[in-house]
Amino acid sequence: MKEELLKMAQECLSEEEVKEILKKKFKESIESAIESAFRWGKVESALKKKIDEVMVPYIEKYDFSEYLPKLDTVLTEIVNSDACIENKKILENFKELSIKQEEKEMKVTDLFDAWIAMCEKKISTTGLEVEFGDGPYYESVSCEMIIEERERSTWSSLHRAVIIFENEHDEELNMEIPISKWDFEKEYTLDSLGCVDIKSLRYLGEFDMLLLRLQRSGTKIIINEMEADGEICPEEEPEASFS
Repeated sequence: MKEELLKMAQECLSEEEVKEILKKKFKESIESAIESAFRWGKVESALKKKIDEVMVPYIEKYDFSEYLPKLDTVLTEIVNSDACIENKKILENFKELSIKQEEKEMKVTDLFDAWIAMCEKKISTTGLEVEFGDGPYYESVSCEMIIEERERSTWSSLHRAVIIFENEHDEELNMEIPISKWDFEKEYTLDSLGCVDIKSLRYLGEFDMLLLRLQRSGTKIIINEMEADGEICPEEEPEASFS
């Protein structure tokens, strides 16, 4: 039987044909082995590590500023297009993150002023007295900023604190912003604000976007005051009364 099979093989295939088949299968086996090695395992990890070592420093040092005007133009056109009206807020906030210059540092009192500016647009005027001067306007609301340092273990080198912005009239606007620094650092930075994906950009206001930019860029928060007072002057105007 063995001799008959060999004889049949010899009759069907020439020596050259057998060589070609073996070469083809051998080549396919090598290609498959290499593809598998690059798809997962140590080869892929080693290659990725080498690429990261070269590409990451290059990207970090590269100056993209020349492209910002072009990006600004493109994003403005997209935001203003009729097809994107429903997603306009997402695009506006994405543009805010992409184009706005990163602040290297910010005084906590400047952050307090930005919060007050946000409150003046959003504060509820229910229950506020109407005052008269150069026309009717709502009375101002007192507010304050407090920095509270959190207790830490004696062995910990991490300092935590929280920035508190509050008023007694509209508590929905009150905020606590966690900050932290290590022993070797002079200034605080904002802690993580949680997971923010592209869809959640629709719901973020101007002050939220400011916090997100400061957190993502690692902006140093200068604690120039531990406490401060302020006044929220509502932008909403009282309705005209003819009584």
